[in-house]
Amino acid sequence: MSRRQQQGFTLVEMLLVIVLTAIIATLGSRILASGFGAYITGKDLIQTEWQGNIALERLARDLRLVRSASAADLTITPGDQISFTDSNSNAISYTLSGTSLMRNSQPLADDISSLSFSYIASDGKTSAASADLVHYIVVTLSTSRRGLNHDFSTIIHPRHFQ
Repeated sequence: MSRRQQQGFTLVEMLLVIVLTAIIATLGSRILASGFGAYITGKDLIQTEWQGNIALERLARDLRLVRSASAADLTITPGDQISFTDSNSNAISYTLSGTSLMRNSQPLADDISSLSFSYIASDGKTSAASADLVHYIVVTLSTSRRGLNHDFSTIIHPRHFQ
């Protein structure tokens, strides 16, 4: 049998195929890793926004039902907590415990990095110094998950306030 009639690949051809396959596999794995990273980042972003929206919506709904602007029904303390009595005479409190927003000692939302309440008088500019002067309640919170941060804020005018 002559050499030209033999079938098969030379060592150089085999090495070339192995090198090209390795290059293509490396590029493919980097593209897949990038795709998985984008998926995880998107998932984390949606999760932080969802947690923030849930927390803010529940807070706003409860705060709209504060029974009255009096020290008996609304405890204003600067910082990350608020206590009040709603129109159904339920005592409700919100606090930040670590990264969990707690409603009456029950977790409402996770990944909350900051929470603050401020109180504004009826002119819309001046900070209210006491519960009977409160006309608006400003809620600001931030969510954070794996370096993704999102800020939320709302101004609430409780229904029973004058």
